[in-house]
Amino acid sequence: MESYVLGLADEAERTQFEQMCTQHTEVRAARDAFELSLEQHAMAAAVAPPARVREAVLQQLAAGPDGDAGKMAAPVVQLRPVKRGAIPMAMRYVAAASIVLLLGSVGLNVYYFNKYQDFSKRYDQLLAQQTELAKNNEVLQTKLGNYESTVQALNSPYMAQIKMEGSAVPASPAPDGKATILWDTRTKDVYLMVGNLPQPQAGMQYQLWAIVDNQPVDAGMLDMDKGLMMVKMKNIPRAQLFAITLEQQGGSPTPKGKMYVMGKV
Repeated sequence: MESYVLGLADEAERTQFEQMCTQHTEVRAARDAFELSLEQHAMAAAVAPPARVREAVLQQLAAGPDGDAGKMAAPVVQLRPVKRGAIPMAMRYVAAASIVLLLGSVGLNVYYFNKYQDFSKRYDQLLAQQTELAKNNEVLQTKLGNYESTVQALNSPYMAQIKMEGSAVPASPAPDGKATILWDTRTKDVYLMVGNLPQPQAGMQYQLWAIVDNQPVDAGMLDMDKGLMMVKMKNIPRAQLFAITLEQQGGSPTPKGKMYVMGKV
């Protein structure tokens, strides 16, 4: 600001500062206040010339350029020696004005530094919000794609549906539990849709089984935390029924946990 007002700024700095004055009223107000303070200090430090100097100049102008004999000679101004160590009054005014300007500059620097910190903090907050919105949008896009895949699978004439219910399992921990198997009769791909199963406790995970000739075959693990409507499981060429048990995290080669739901093919 000081460089701009005092005419010391280059063209790029002047352009940038003028743009800031246009965009921010507080910057423009600070510039006007600084210019006004300079003017006030200059007026306060002004020293009026002695009256005799004014009279001498007027008499010399009245005599003309030819140096007539009748004109009065310019008075000789006696210079008085200045005592060593004495500071002229004008210099005192200049020094006082410099101190005031310095204090004003420091105050403005502190003010705009605080403003910068505030704007920087707001920018970081907006950036964090934008990142969070992007993550939420990605989750929604995933759910939408899963929903579209589910609708297409349900409408496919090659997709067999096997209903699994907790009521079909004696002593099921979830008698009202429901799930649906979508089995592609051409590719033998298996998809699982969970209708109603309780959230497993920490360290536990649901596992799908295909019963083939009275033998359980691992058909894949279900990750409830992902919240997917339909999950692709392992390819099962043939089976007589499907069932879901609750096993340790990561699954088991054979069923060891309690069976929750079951459905015949």
